[in-house]
Amino acid sequence: MIKGLYIHIPFCELKCPYCDFVSIENTSKDLVKKYFEYLKKELLLYKDENFYLKTIYFGGGTPSVADPKSIVDFIKFVKENFKTETSLEITVEINPKTYRLEDFMSLKEGGVNRISLGIQSFIDKNLINLGRNHNSKDGIKAVEDCYNSGIKNINLDMIYGIKDQTLNDLEEDLKIYTSLPIKHISAYMLTAYDGTELSKQVKGGDYKLPDEDKLFNMFVMIDDYLKDKGFERYELSNWCKEGFKCTHNYFYWTHIEYLGIGVSAWSFINKVRLGNTISLDEYFSTLDRDLKPIKFQEVIDDKEFLKEKIFLNLRLSDGIDIEYLKGKEGLIKDLVKEGYGFEKNGKFVLTKKGLIVINNIVSILTN
Repeated sequence: MIKGLYIHIPFCELKCPYCDFVSIENTSKDLVKKYFEYLKKELLLYKDENFYLKTIYFGGGTPSVADPKSIVDFIKFVKENFKTETSLEITVEINPKTYRLEDFMSLKEGGVNRISLGIQSFIDKNLINLGRNHNSKDGIKAVEDCYNSGIKNINLDMIYGIKDQTLNDLEEDLKIYTSLPIKHISAYMLTAYDGTELSKQVKGGDYKLPDEDKLFNMFVMIDDYLKDKGFERYELSNWCKEGFKCTHNYFYWTHIEYLGIGVSAWSFINKVRLGNTISLDEYFSTLDRDLKPIKFQEVIDDKEFLKEKIFLNLRLSDGIDIEYLKGKEGLIKDLVKEGYGFEKNGKFVLTKKGLIVINNIVSILTN
């Protein structure tokens, strides 16, 4: 049963140098409007699937390049054509420079009840080093306007490990984040993904990322500081006030079925992972033929499912049931002895030290 719906909006005013998502710059209003109509066409091609939607998530790219009316109209379309839970969690990702009070009010009236703001930092030098197109004042204003619109479930994104960022900078950022009326924080380590502009800068020596020890100290500071302010970590990169976990993202981490539509969107249905074309032109032309724009398809067999489960569950603060690690008891004992994890209530849970090197640990446990 499909419980989550993800809608990828690939348009951006400016592509950030660290971003490895599919995004398109400098788009016209007409193109964005056309794209939303094609999203409806794609979604209808899945009408025979078993739906009971609990979440709708507009991600990107930058969904807020679209007029709020386009987003609200699409939500109405979904509710009219698919079975949905009454208390839907509906999230929209927003660039701090785009929407203001009246825009957030339009979203709220249309059923949006969760906003994720791409703040990344409230320190202007960090924003410059990230290549962002907004400043700290834009960020503060966006939070205030969102809250005043009546949408109280607000997530703020944070990036750490930025060039020239000090622990004092990070502490100052955390003070600002936790002084605001928000319920959730997603903090991501800056990563130079292959193919990005940041990757070129790092390889060319123009952008210096911090070493592993400094990154660990930053992660520990974030985790300890947020816990002290009432934000509990429930996943490697996510902290929230009690009762405000992101249900949609939790579906990804626990193999709940979800449908992704739009350019480059991914789905997980009936133990099959599906990936859409990354070409906007191909997306349009395929749907013009009333075909699903799928370019990648993989059946997740039991072996792959177990590998994914180990990786995803170890990211969670609850950890993974020991029963999924049969035959690995010696490895777990070594990891516990070295301070990378601990056993609790029949589960293996990673410590902060373990989370920083989670990819290495997953490799050890799945080979």
